[in-house]
Amino acid sequence: MPNSGNLKDLIDLDLLQNIQDRLSEITGLAFNIVDFKGNPINNYSNFCNFCKKMRSTKEGMKLCYEANAHAGLEAAIRQEPYVFKCPAGLVDVATPIIMNNNYLGAIFFGQVKTNNEKFLSIKESNYCSKMFKKNPTLKKDYDEIKYIDYNKIESIFSLVKIVVNQLVEKSVLNSIQEDVNFNNIKLIKEQEERIKLEKQLKVLNLKLMQTPMKLNFEFNILNSISNLALIENAPKTQEMIYSLSDLIRYTSKNIGCEVTIGEEIKNIITYLKIQSSRFGKRIKYKVDIDENIKKIKILPMILLFVIEYSITNGLSPKKEGGTINIKGYILENDAIITIKDDGIGISENELFLILNGKCENEVVGMNIYNINEILANYYGKTYKADIRSKVNIGTTVRLKFPLSHMKENNKSKT
Repeated sequence: MPNSGNLKDLIDLDLLQNIQDRLSEITGLAFNIVDFKGNPINNYSNFCNFCKKMRSTKEGMKLCYEANAHAGLEAAIRQEPYVFKCPAGLVDVATPIIMNNNYLGAIFFGQVKTNNEKFLSIKESNYCSKMFKKNPTLKKDYDEIKYIDYNKIESIFSLVKIVVNQLVEKSVLNSIQEDVNFNNIKLIKEQEERIKLEKQLKVLNLKLMQTPMKLNFEFNILNSISNLALIENAPKTQEMIYSLSDLIRYTSKNIGCEVTIGEEIKNIITYLKIQSSRFGKRIKYKVDIDENIKKIKILPMILLFVIEYSITNGLSPKKEGGTINIKGYILENDAIITIKDDGIGISENELFLILNGKCENEVVGMNIYNINEILANYYGKTYKADIRSKVNIGTTVRLKFPLSHMKENNKSKT
C-alpha cells in the first residue's frame, strides 16, 4: 500500500496533537504519532521515564523508530490496530491512518506491560540489557512501568480506531471541498477567459469584414494615382504605384495562409525595389536563396517585417546607407534564412526591450517581438529568431523553419 501524500499536509496537526493529549489524559498511557517512515511528527504525550531515557541515545532512538515503522506498516497491511512488543519488551499498539487507500502514518499508544504474553517482540535486541548494566536507574524505571489488563488495551484501541476514522473522514471531506472550491475558481476563470476571447473574436471578425472594403478603397485610390502619373508622364512613379499595389495585394491575399519561401522572397524583392527607389544608391540588397527551399511553406510577412526593421532602424539612419544580405539554405532538419545588414546596429539595452515587447512607442520594434511570439507559438520555443547586433557594425537575424513540420503542411494542402 504505497504512500502518496504527506500526513502533515493532509491532516490538521494541531487537531491531531489535541486529540493525542486528551487520549493520553483519559487513559494514562503514552501516545505519539508517526509518519509512514516511523518518524514522529508531533510532541510525545505522557512518555514514561524508561522510554525517554532509551530515546535519549542514538542507538535507542534508532531502535524505536525502526520498530514503529515496521509496526505501522503491519497495521496498514491489516487495516486494523496492530498490537506488538517493542525491542524493550513493552506492549504498544499501532493504529494506521489510511486516506484514499494510502498509508500516511499511525497513532501509537502503550509503553505498558500486560497479562497477555502472546505478542512477539517486533525486533529482538540486546541493547536494553547493555543499558541496564551501564545505568542501574534504568532498570528501576523499567520495573516501575505499570501493568494494564489486555481487555482495557483492546477497548482503548477500538476507541482510537473510531477517532482516527472520524478524523480521516473529516480530512477527506475537507480535501473534496478544497477540490470543489479550486474547480469553481478554475471554472470562473475559464468563463472569464472565454468571454474575453469572444470579445476579441467579435473585434477580429469586424476587422476582417472591414479589410476587403478598406483594400478595395485603397486599390481604387492607387489606380487613380497611377492614371494621373501616366497622364503626367511619370513612369517611375507609376512603376512604384504598381509595385505598391502588388505588395498590398500579396498581403491581403495571404492573410491567415501559408506561402512558399519563393513567393515571400518575390514579395520582398518588390518591397526592396520600392525602398531602393526611395533611398537611391543608399540602400542596396543581395538575395541568395537555395532552390531546394523555395517551395517550402512558411508564415507570410515574417521575413518582410525583419527587413523593414533593418531598413528603418539600421540603414536609413546611416548617412551613407548600406546593404542587406538575404541568404537561405538547409541546415540538418531546418530551412535557415539569415538577414544581415551593415547598419548602425542595436545596443544591448534596446535589443532587450525589443525582445521583451517593451518598446511600446515603436511599431516596427514591436513587430520583431510579435514575430518571436508567432514563431514560438507556431513552431515551438526553439524557433524564436536569433538576433545578433553590434553598434555601428550591423545586425544579423537568423530565422529557422522546421522542414518536417512544413513538409507535413505541404502534403495536407496539396
